[in-house]
Amino acid sequence: MDDYSIEPEMGEMMPAAEPAPAAAEAAPSREPDRAEKLLVSRLVARIRSDKSHHRDAFKQMKDSMELARRGAPKDWPKDHYTANITGRHINQKVAALYAKNPKATAARRERLDFAIWDEQEASLQMAFQTIQMYTQMASMDPMLAQMPPPPEVEQAMELMQDFQQGMQQREMLGKIGRTLEILFDYYMKAQRPVEFKTSMKHLVRRASTCGVGYVKIGFQREYEQDAQITSKLEDFRTQLLHIKGLQTKIERGESNEQEADERELQHSIESMQQQEFVLMREGLVYDFPESTHVIPDQTCRSLVGFVGCRHLTLEYLYKPDEVGKIFDVDLGNKFTPYTADGQSQGADDQPDLPYGGEEGKDRNEFVCVWEHYDKEAGQVYYMADGYPGFLRAPAPPDVYVENFWPVFALTFNEVEDPESPFPPSDVQLMSDMQAEYNRSRQGMREHRRAARPRFITPRGALSDEDKVRMGSLEPFEVMEANIDFNTDVKTILQAMPMPGVDPNLYETGQLFTDIQLVIGSQEAQFGGTSKATATEASIAEGSREAAVGSNVDDLDAFLTDLARASGQVLLREMSSEKVNEIVGPGAVWPQMTLDQIADELYLEIEAGSSGKPNQVQEIRNWREMLPFLVQMPGIQPMWLARETLRRLDDRMDLTEAIAENVPSIMAQNAMSQPMTGEPQDDPTAQAGAGASNAPAAPGGVAGSDAPGGNNQQQVM
Repeated sequence: MDDYSIEPEMGEMMPAAEPAPAAAEAAPSREPDRAEKLLVSRLVARIRSDKSHHRDAFKQMKDSMELARRGAPKDWPKDHYTANITGRHINQKVAALYAKNPKATAARRERLDFAIWDEQEASLQMAFQTIQMYTQMASMDPMLAQMPPPPEVEQAMELMQDFQQGMQQREMLGKIGRTLEILFDYYMKAQRPVEFKTSMKHLVRRASTCGVGYVKIGFQREYEQDAQITSKLEDFRTQLLHIKGLQTKIERGESNEQEADERELQHSIESMQQQEFVLMREGLVYDFPESTHVIPDQTCRSLVGFVGCRHLTLEYLYKPDEVGKIFDVDLGNKFTPYTADGQSQGADDQPDLPYGGEEGKDRNEFVCVWEHYDKEAGQVYYMADGYPGFLRAPAPPDVYVENFWPVFALTFNEVEDPESPFPPSDVQLMSDMQAEYNRSRQGMREHRRAARPRFITPRGALSDEDKVRMGSLEPFEVMEANIDFNTDVKTILQAMPMPGVDPNLYETGQLFTDIQLVIGSQEAQFGGTSKATATEASIAEGSREAAVGSNVDDLDAFLTDLARASGQVLLREMSSEKVNEIVGPGAVWPQMTLDQIADELYLEIEAGSSGKPNQVQEIRNWREMLPFLVQMPGIQPMWLARETLRRLDDRMDLTEAIAENVPSIMAQNAMSQPMTGEPQDDPTAQAGAGASNAPAAPGGVAGSDAPGGNNQQQVM
């Protein structure tokens, strides 16, 4: 197989490689020493203890997932009535909380940048005038120019120098911040296989369903395979890794189908060689681990910030050959097999199942890999359940963040619980109402079946054939029965008295009242018609909006923490060459240390930028502020234009519309008006403000403001 080798480490946008010479010999299986085995055994015991401690919380999460998916628990028969109001609530909450990607802005820490200047315009203007007057006098008097400047002039010069240095520092930080904003936005859009917005919607849904959702920050390097399994930057990394795995498998003699694997390797290499370029990328990536696959310390008091947490574990499920590809470790038979749903099938669970043997591989083909963060030791350990050594040498975290953990938790229903840090989810809170609604509807279905018309007849009055035919009669169908024609049918066939269906027994209005009290959603939001008055419905909607606003604040705080950590990772890991390639030649990347930049600059999320904007309210507020802004001195027209387009949600590019030293269209129209020569007829001849007396196009605002929104219309 030497003829089909290919070098897997290819740079970004490099030409496709030609067939390389023989690949290097595969590294032999490493045997851990006694000390490593003891350390791994102790860490695995710690992870198992944490997982057992949170077993009830993880079980509740799985039950909530089933309830949100079906609208009923597992033990509810599938043929029974089910109305999934829980899933409807979750979808509505996701739509209300996360409608678009948030806007990240680089914020500069508040500080006093000037040692001399008091940041008052009057003192700056006075210093400028003092220097200007002294310069004019020195230009007229050569003797004065040769003398040292007076103390007041020296003070003015020092003030101006202090002002210039402070403004240069602010300008540099502003450009770095703008570069950081563009980088963050670029990597939010570059996430694969699922874009950031879709993944964040899944995260909000997961937090509402399970009570908590997680995001892990990582940095994908050009030649390194990370343990990320759900998110990556799109490149040829997976294909190269597959080629490397096939080479190793064949060279070690582990292939049961040697010829088939050789042919697959040949086709994979030919496919790579047909590519004009092989793209390898690096940058920020976000992983979204499942809620049941993040195992905090038993001493953790709050998931937000992992308060009190000394160690944290992330759990992944891999195929055995994937473990070999990613970590370059041959597990052999030394692993505990797992099922696809994460259930351990080791010797303790199934004594008759070979522990990691060939039969176990066939029946349970997953390996549980733990990524264990130890804050006290400052190390990250990679271990596989059942393997006695480390999959990767212990090392500090791949990315640096302030609080050590590159994992961030999103919760909405925080409560004080000394026994568990996991808050209840919306699904858990409304589980009783969902179950009672299903039971009520199922009871009504059974009652309606029981209340269907039935008939009674004396034994032997009708034949079996007649009874069968009577039970299957169609409307207006004529039936012949084996009875005497003169016999009154009423004497041999009578309707049985059946209980009527009392709707009060199955009334569900109280359930929606409880739902409104518990999670804030009222019946009208589920599509039903409530019997409440308009005032009551308006008050309930106001209460719901207050609860949604609180959740929006939670989401904004979570995204701000995520953006701040992302900015730190970018500042630490990205090279200036890569930044210029992504942002453009105008990018400014810091020459200061990470600590200096972290103290000066950080990313934060603009409040409410991830939800649905109240565009009507924003336009109304802007229209009321605009007349004051246009009359204030120093307001930049470009800024006014950008803010107006942003509120109108228009994506017009102002850089294409603005031309230097060109007057406004209204000014051009005023200059092109013919002059009549008569002051009483020519507006331009009526002093400085006479032009404003010229006829203007009709405009203004018609309509009125309504409590539920703005119904104003522009009159053109």
